[in-house]
Amino acid sequence: FFLSFHLTYHMLFAPKKVDPAKQVREWKRSINREKRSLDREILGIDRAEKKIVLDIKRAAARGDMESAKILAKEVAQSRKAKDRLYTSKAQLNSIAMQLQSALATVRIAGCMQQSTAVMQSLNQLVRLPQLHNVMLEMGKEMEKTGLIEEMVSDIFEDMEDDEIQEAADEEVEKVNQRREM
Repeated sequence: FFLSFHLTYHMLFAPKKVDPAKQVREWKRSINREKRSLDREILGIDRAEKKIVLDIKRAAARGDMESAKILAKEVAQSRKAKDRLYTSKAQLNSIAMQLQSALATVRIAGCMQQSTAVMQSLNQLVRLPQLHNVMLEMGKEMEKTGLIEEMVSDIFEDMEDDEIQEAADEEVEKVNQRREM
């Protein structure tokens, strides 16, 4: 959230003299840094998950099913956290692509400004006020889509709590089955 707010803020209020290509490079560098950080967090969760699975096996071998269940819940929660991190990483990729697209749009706009003849022919083909209105409508629709996506995500998160309990029970059952073999 902070990164997207930061990027949006700078995109709207950045000084006019900044080279757009340079600014996009800086933003993409920042996004890549965040993606690497997410990758490190995912690896850390993977390592912790492996340790917890070993602890589940040890607890099951001791016959301590209460501890095994608690640890299995931790495994399920760590997997859920990993999924959220992967989602965040995908969103960062999306932002990077949007930045690249915005840069391409800026470059096209710059080329259009340099060529008066092209602008005149474009004005004959496309009415700029109509195009502006269409772009505003598209922006509103994209914003609505983002809000709807967020609401759906919240609903799924509520549903996932039951899934965590089921996943925890499955983990305990798997460990029990392995131990009985």
